[in-house]
Amino acid sequence: MRNVSTYNREYKSFFQRRWVKALLWIGAVIAVLIILGLFAANWFVGKSHPELDGAVLEAPVSSEVEVVRDDRGVAKIISSDIEDLFFAQGYVMAQDRLFQMDMTRRLAGGKLSEVVGEAALESDKYFRTYGMHRATEALTEEFDQETREIVEAFAAGVTAYIDTAFAEGEQPLEFRILGYEPEPWTIEDTAIAVKYMGYTLTGNFEDELKNYELLRMLGPEAAQLFPDYHRHENFPVIGQEAAPHNDESTEIEFFEENGFAQALYLEEVEELLNFVPDTWNGSNNWAVSGEYTESGMPMLGDDPHLGLAVPSVWYQTHLELEDDFHSIGVTVPGIPGVVLGHNGKVSWGVTSMSADYEDVFLEQVNPEAPNEFLFDGEWEEAELIDEEIYIEGEEEPYIHRVEITRNGPVMNKIMEEGPYQAFSLRWSGLEAGEELNGILRLNRAENAEEFAAGLEGFVTPGLSWVFADTEGNIGYRGQALLPVRNESDGRLPVPGWEPEYQWDGFVPAEDLPAVMNPDSGYIMTANHSPIDETYEYEIGRSYFPYRGLRLEEMIAEKITAEKPFTLDTMKEMQLDVTNTQARMLVPLMTEAVARWDSDTEEASSMDGEELDELSALEQEALDLLQEWDYTENADSAEALIWQIWYETLPEAMFERYLHVEVTNHLSRHFALEEAADHPEGILFGFLDERWHVSFAQAARETFYEAVTRAEEMQGGDTDSWAWGDWHAVKIEHPLGAVWPLNHLLNVEGEGIGGSGFTPGAASYDIETGAANHGAGWRFIADLASPDTHYDVNIPGQSGQWRSPYYDDQLEDWTAGEYEQMIYDKEEQEDMDRVRFIPSE
Repeated sequence: MRNVSTYNREYKSFFQRRWVKALLWIGAVIAVLIILGLFAANWFVGKSHPELDGAVLEAPVSSEVEVVRDDRGVAKIISSDIEDLFFAQGYVMAQDRLFQMDMTRRLAGGKLSEVVGEAALESDKYFRTYGMHRATEALTEEFDQETREIVEAFAAGVTAYIDTAFAEGEQPLEFRILGYEPEPWTIEDTAIAVKYMGYTLTGNFEDELKNYELLRMLGPEAAQLFPDYHRHENFPVIGQEAAPHNDESTEIEFFEENGFAQALYLEEVEELLNFVPDTWNGSNNWAVSGEYTESGMPMLGDDPHLGLAVPSVWYQTHLELEDDFHSIGVTVPGIPGVVLGHNGKVSWGVTSMSADYEDVFLEQVNPEAPNEFLFDGEWEEAELIDEEIYIEGEEEPYIHRVEITRNGPVMNKIMEEGPYQAFSLRWSGLEAGEELNGILRLNRAENAEEFAAGLEGFVTPGLSWVFADTEGNIGYRGQALLPVRNESDGRLPVPGWEPEYQWDGFVPAEDLPAVMNPDSGYIMTANHSPIDETYEYEIGRSYFPYRGLRLEEMIAEKITAEKPFTLDTMKEMQLDVTNTQARMLVPLMTEAVARWDSDTEEASSMDGEELDELSALEQEALDLLQEWDYTENADSAEALIWQIWYETLPEAMFERYLHVEVTNHLSRHFALEEAADHPEGILFGFLDERWHVSFAQAARETFYEAVTRAEEMQGGDTDSWAWGDWHAVKIEHPLGAVWPLNHLLNVEGEGIGGSGFTPGAASYDIETGAANHGAGWRFIADLASPDTHYDVNIPGQSGQWRSPYYDDQLEDWTAGEYEQMIYDKEEQEDMDRVRFIPSE
């Protein structure tokens, strides 16, 4: 019998890691020589694996807790006491994901340098400036008494595992490699995990800076190139009309009247943007009324899209508190409860709301007092905070000074002269919220109405929640802390010294978009605009309509044909690989290539080769695209040609011709659509005037380059070209950047179809083709029974290398298969079981 009670010890000051794998290079390289020999001894890794069957563990619990693991390693925790339940959840989660949890708190808290060294200093400076660690105190103050008790119990469970594993030499492999022992888990660590999850779904910071740069170069008409997906066919969740569109932009007028500074987009700002989250993050979800389903009960699907990771972003979990609640689904490592899933009465899922919660404020600095900033004609003193950043191997901390204006932390003082000398950043996610109070309310909800009420007070992430219950209800609620802007549409930096550009509070909770049991009989969100023109507030512009267009088509087809929805229908929708944006753009772009006249327009490849008529291979590729049905199957030659061309042309438009690096996905793709729709519009009007480059010429040049690249990769026979031969699942572990850890820790799978524009989402690295972003967790539910819920979580449940659950779900995920979420695990006699019993 083992004792997992905590004991007193001293800890070094440690903390966090960044998703940028290169930051771990130094520590990993140093460790490689040590681990090469150790890897040969199987006992070394085997000792890291926790006991999953038959163990009886003494712990600070009030009564026995049973942990039952299914054949995927998912633990069901059964308890009669709520604190004991969450203690066990913390302990079990740490068994599976401790390194991931520690890296999250280190990254978001700006303490990664303590274990990695100076390579992580810029990351730490960025996150210390951003201030999630400062926001945790306000969040923990919002805990009600029960929430505080369960978060403390969860933290105690995590710490108990740390103590036990390190005392007995059973620490996870990554800690052996990097040579450190993590600090105890605290309630603040859970709070920062909540904030960091919200942070990963922001990104307007980058949009605003790059929109400013386009405006500075091209003038006011550049606003036509800013992401603005209201112009597409709209299918709002709330109402039926086009979403609100305000063509007036007072910040553009401001810059016209006051002039522009030299480029905001300097080298050091580019370094800053390395830490901005990927704006490609999104999701699909929908719920269908029982009126249209085979079972007669509502059905729901959800598949959040984030960067695929080893281990998974999502942690499958199953909690049963006797005479209280019984929930199964997933959470985020470090956060207690079930965040997405079902509780036997309500099933739910989320997508990113894609609203705008973040603004860049330009600042004027007092030349006589550098820590004073102008506001409304007066100089105001900024709050100064000296952040101590400890660096591994250094005795004294690095002092990083943070200045906080009324608009938020100053991210960079980037210009020595000119009208604007700095910019600050405000993100509503740093406000206090009730997310952790709310998670328990969701787990206890008896029906859709109680579930919707349980969301109140959630600040971050900003999500579109879709839910259904066993009473036959379906519902939607967009939940976020949305700023009210009176003079700005949020697409450009604004003057921080002008009072009219300040946020005018937040959208009241009662005005957030919501609907219950719509007349249509279904609800669907996929990062498109959830509102129509009757909605009072404009809450964002950077929506993404393409997956939603396809899902809307599929739902409408089923309803029109009077074919009832089944679980197979839900799978088909999640796995569909039809690209509706390609359907829109391919005819325009292939027509431009066909229109190009070699007698009147010069064109050349990147290496200077003059281009004449299309080669036989180019013509064959063009013919394929012109006859394509726009499905991106793994064996599709058309998808290969299209994806390479689609990435090449926007890069040429901005970087080759304009010499502006616009890496933001939405900006690049929206500008391409605008150029294809209006080839003589602002972008190519400017390029034609300056450099005599037409859209047809750019399309011709980049089509040649796309076909040439496809030929280099897969030969000169288009019959052998296949999207999946290049577009294969490749997921990197945080330590997988160096040999031999890349071969040991990274996960690779088969070639797959789809892209970022298909419901079966699979975004990829344009340099390698690696499919590394998409639906890490897929979930489908039929409310007819708690046992008709299915999911899959790539690559697996455990973060422990060589665990049988490290990547055992990869094959199912790649093949589009799901496993039943077994609700009553205690009835399964052959499952692994562990018991926690009270310490003597």
